[in-house]
Amino acid sequence: MNTDELMLLLGIAEEDRDDCVALLADTTDDAAVMQVLDALARSFGTFDEVTVQEPTSRELVWLKAFLLLTPTVVEWHRARGIPEAVTRDTLADVGRHVAISRRVTGEFGLQTWRWLTHHFTSRLFAIGRLQFALERAATGQGGVFEAGDWVLALHIPESGPLRPEVVDDSITAASRFFAEHFPDKPVTVATCHSWMLDPHLIERMPADTNVGAFIRRFAPFGTSKDAPAEALYFVFRTRDLDRVPDLPRDTSLQRAVLERIDRGETWQLAWGYLALPSA
Repeated sequence: MNTDELMLLLGIAEEDRDDCVALLADTTDDAAVMQVLDALARSFGTFDEVTVQEPTSRELVWLKAFLLLTPTVVEWHRARGIPEAVTRDTLADVGRHVAISRRVTGEFGLQTWRWLTHHFTSRLFAIGRLQFALERAATGQGGVFEAGDWVLALHIPESGPLRPEVVDDSITAASRFFAEHFPDKPVTVATCHSWMLDPHLIERMPADTNVGAFIRRFAPFGTSKDAPAEALYFVFRTRDLDRVPDLPRDTSLQRAVLERIDRGETWQLAWGYLALPSA
């Protein structure tokens, strides 16, 4: 795989490509890069049953490791008959998150390197509008699934509106995909752990909106926890609460996020699950 093919596959934006090429050529941190590659190799293909160790928190070390590991991920996908479109859509998250880092910081980087360890240990796949990570449930919901059962952890990339028909297609396709490619790890539910499942948002977002319809798909379970800046980051890409007075309030979602913070209340991360359609 040459450099141009690599940049295209990973969805690296033009403004980030020269920096990625320079990073590949720079050998300064190669010892640390090798440590990261070793950590990823130990967890590769284990679906999070071997937790990824973090020998460093330097984001460009992780990014270089991801760039170098890409051909291995592609071959692993290919050997399991995973469609090229799924591989491409999954790995394009690299470029998306490099671009987000530049938007947030004004510099080349990868603030969200920890998130991308899911992709580079081959447990997360982009299926249509949504992403799904195959993992064992940490807790259960009586009569539906138990702790230790295989579930799909559903994630929402920054890639467009959550139109109900598109979400339906994604969930249906995911159910078929995992039944076909990982039949030894049967799944019947998808779980989601997100600020979007905070009950406050359900009260604020009408059911006939894309977001309102999406969050109403999930039945609550488990325990919520405070996450003061989580909603702020995912809607505005900042965790700086001091910026709240100056942030836009153009959409109902923006207003819902900011008005709650204005009142001195705290957003929470909450759990939900939904039953998958039969494959």
